[in-house]
Amino acid sequence: MSDTHYTVPVAVQRLIKSYNKETHEEEARVNVSKLKISEAIGRLAFFYEKIRNSVDYQEENLIIKSAIERILRRKFIPGEDPALISGPLLSELIRGGYIQNNSYPESIVDDVTKVITKYARFLNKAIPPLEQEQREGVFDWTLTMLACELEDLLSFSWQKQGMLEFVYLTMLERVEIKSKNITADERKVQIYSATLRTYAQYDFDLTSYHLLKYFYPDWKDNKEDTINRVAKNVLNVKATIEKQINHPLQDRLIRQLKKVNILFLILADVLSKHDDPLDLLQDVERLEDEVEEAATEKYKTVKSKLRRTSIRSIIYIIITKMMLALIIELPYDLFILGHLNYIPIAINVIFHPTLLFIIALVVHIPAKENTEKIKEGVKDLIYSYPDKDIKYQVKPKAARSGFTSLLFKLFYVLAYFVTFGGILLLLFMIGFNWLGMLLFVLFLTLVSFFGFRVRQLAKDLVVVDRKDNIISATIDFFAIPVIRAGHWLSVNFSKINVFVFILDVIIEAPFKLIIEVFEDWLGYIREKREELYD
Repeated sequence: MSDTHYTVPVAVQRLIKSYNKETHEEEARVNVSKLKISEAIGRLAFFYEKIRNSVDYQEENLIIKSAIERILRRKFIPGEDPALISGPLLSELIRGGYIQNNSYPESIVDDVTKVITKYARFLNKAIPPLEQEQREGVFDWTLTMLACELEDLLSFSWQKQGMLEFVYLTMLERVEIKSKNITADERKVQIYSATLRTYAQYDFDLTSYHLLKYFYPDWKDNKEDTINRVAKNVLNVKATIEKQINHPLQDRLIRQLKKVNILFLILADVLSKHDDPLDLLQDVERLEDEVEEAATEKYKTVKSKLRRTSIRSIIYIIITKMMLALIIELPYDLFILGHLNYIPIAINVIFHPTLLFIIALVVHIPAKENTEKIKEGVKDLIYSYPDKDIKYQVKPKAARSGFTSLLFKLFYVLAYFVTFGGILLLLFMIGFNWLGMLLFVLFLTLVSFFGFRVRQLAKDLVVVDRKDNIISATIDFFAIPVIRAGHWLSVNFSKINVFVFILDVIIEAPFKLIIEVFEDWLGYIREKREELYD
């Protein structure tokens, strides 16, 4: 390929412009007055947030959005002046360590106020025509969209925006969907949604917000006409967005994007290190060297993230497990059975964190062959050259006869019975009672799912295709039921997490109020002290 003539296509040039725009804006912000708050007792809030996040497991990139939504559910009251919400909301985010103090321009307070005002106006238009049972759902959805827009405002980056557009345009050009049941417009929406969920790693809520912007491009501009249109059709808008995210082809597109996502991540890392990225792209050999360096650095970053994710998961498991043991398992053994069965209790406390630690320990980071594939893949993303024709074929789920489908489902159900039946039989032989068995299996499924996500971090680096064999297929057959059960529990347990409920409803509101009062009091004392020098 050394004799190949490379050219930089228009989509890449647009990407370069977004990187240049980011550089210019950073330079313009240097001399702007920054938002700064007193953090005299802010460390208390920071430690509280650390404790809370340890019992409410969230992906790192979703923590800020979740924190904003939690604060809004406490502070957003219909009819309340948005200006009275924005300042305290930002202060609370700074104290909790979610955003940096003295890094945003002071105008960010007005920007947040405008966003909250828009959603307050939207609710005033959307809620009155609805039936009573529909109002609560629309109100919750609106608060979630508000939290997502504020997260987008606080974490906005021209570089990230440019890369999202570049990924979308690249996949739009390369993806061939082998289905007659999808329109051209729906294909675009599906590829955009998959881009959001893969490259940006957005969850359902953030993807919903960005699809809202996709369907209504001037939503962020606070135009009255757009607010009226969305408010008038809010139920249809909400249903349309959910339908697109839950589309049967979405998971298959996400799987395809995950195979090449590392190429875009490496490219973003390489471009971010240069004031003039276009100059770099005009030297292919130099680009190859920097891609190799960026890949090596990415492997180290993922190792660090693996460590953090594993530690957070282990802390979550230990805290939740110890609390359940103290609240349920020990009282049951003492007061119902009349004695403590030490071996099952010890196994229940020690086994699951140890298993998760071992899973994290044996995760394999890819080798040189993978790096070479990344180098070639990044060049294919950036350059145009003769005979270049890269297509990714995405097919709907294969149609099976009724008998075949039934047979496979029976095998799948059999896997559940064999896996969980074998575990329960082993626990019974060790001496577990029914409650101990229930808690062991519950945390085994959660640990297996967390372990699967930890391993996925490393798998997402891999461009080299996985080679399946009879051993891996057998392991998957018995592991999938446990992992799927863990996924279901992790989603639903977060909705009924008693420890989070206690922290949010009973402790958080008065605790945060006390901190605000103390901060105001210290501010008052500071003003009086300064008056002595006048």
